[in-house]
Amino acid sequence: MFSRFFGNRRIFVVLFSVILMIMMMGMTRGERDRLTWPESVVKNSISYVNGIVSQSQYSMLDWIGTMKSSKGSDEEQGRESQSYLQLKSEVARLKRENEQLKKDVGYTERNQMKYITARTVSRSPDRWNNRIVIDKGNQDGIKKDMPVVTQKGLIGRVTASTDHMADVQLLTDSHNGPGVAAQVLTHKKEAFGLIEGYDAKKKRLLMKKISSDAKLKKGQPVVTSDLSDIYAGQLLIGTVDQVATGDFGVDQMVYIKPAAGFERLDYVMVVQDPTKLQLKKHRKELDTKE
Repeated sequence: MFSRFFGNRRIFVVLFSVILMIMMMGMTRGERDRLTWPESVVKNSISYVNGIVSQSQYSMLDWIGTMKSSKGSDEEQGRESQSYLQLKSEVARLKRENEQLKKDVGYTERNQMKYITARTVSRSPDRWNNRIVIDKGNQDGIKKDMPVVTQKGLIGRVTASTDHMADVQLLTDSHNGPGVAAQVLTHKKEAFGLIEGYDAKKKRLLMKKISSDAKLKKGQPVVTSDLSDIYAGQLLIGTVDQVATGDFGVDQMVYIKPAAGFERLDYVMVVQDPTKLQLKKHRKELDTKE
């Protein structure tokens, strides 16, 4: 009988556990100053397990917090980096504008004519090679047909103006406006012609109606003629790049490399030539008399 009883291990384990639990309940009843060793073992074991679990939880929370902090730090660093780049870009822009204004001042000091420095405020993408709008107008002394230059050379003329702004037609506008009376400075004598048109593919101005007798070479400077009704004389336009036969086969046509860059026109100078202003006033008085 006992052999069968003890042979059934499951029943024996259950009975032993019940007896052990009753004994522990009896031993732990009431308030005690000290814990029994079974309680100590159980509590220590539970505490150890809880410590491991808690440590894992805290480690996980710290990792998550670190990730959030790192993400926030990355975002903050990204914002700081973006702000730094914006500031750097602004400094570069101001430095570039300052250098250009210094060059403009130097240009005006070397020339006796009066110049009105203006800033480009508008340039239409679909008419990029044709027009710009500047922030100076009639109240600043701007008048129609005044030449517009940069420190490198001629870029166009004023076509219309209001009190505070003006439209400038660029030399690269090949469809409208009168030609520019110009001359090629050669070693022997000047070769006269008209700047009429612009080759957008070659990025060259077209100077036409040049005498076939003129001896032209690449690199010779081209300037405005003193006889121009609009432009002051000796304003640099560019240099000879290529010589070709004219439209009618009896004259020459020259591809001119512009001295001024038309891609970026931040600041320009409007030329106030007293002689041309007097000439315009003279013609206006004659028209009034007639």
